[in-house]
Amino acid sequence: MTSGVTQATLDYLARRLNDVAGQLPITHAEVDPAALTDDIALLAHHLTYAGERAQERFTAPETVHLPERLTLMRLAEAMTAVTGAMGHLTEALDCVSTGFYREAIPGVETSHLRGDPKTLRIIAAEKCSTARNQLIATAAQLHTESGGRAERLRLAMAPVTPPPAQRPSPAVPVSRTAR
Repeated sequence: MTSGVTQATLDYLARRLNDVAGQLPITHAEVDPAALTDDIALLAHHLTYAGERAQERFTAPETVHLPERLTLMRLAEAMTAVTGAMGHLTEALDCVSTGFYREAIPGVETSHLRGDPKTLRIIAAEKCSTARNQLIATAAQLHTESGGRAERLRLAMAPVTPPPAQRPSPAVPVSRTAR
């Protein structure tokens, strides 16, 4: 029997996301291309793990019941958010590596701001901050939504009974004044 995707799976992913978010640079002085590359690879590893868990369940959809389907949906949403955070980190790496490239090749004509390694590191730190916030928010969402969404969906799927027929209220004539 295949293992299910449960809240424990989401909690595990949330802990890993918080770990990665805690490692991201806060200031421009902390931005390091090698560390950014490692952070991106670590997030990719966690996405691969989550994808493999989801793939196991998607191959036999008839065995996946509503609670696990909701958990899989939350996992897919989290994977989308993590992919977005990876995009920000990749942009940060691009900023830092562009400066690295420009430092390595003399005579490359650029504006003084585009070629300034400190400016590029500041931009990279801002992108890392965006990624950090996105990862922390995703981790918090994975932890806190253990049952709320399932309850809302159960309520939404319940048959809705129409309200009892009421007599229409008499129409009140509306007068318009000419201007």
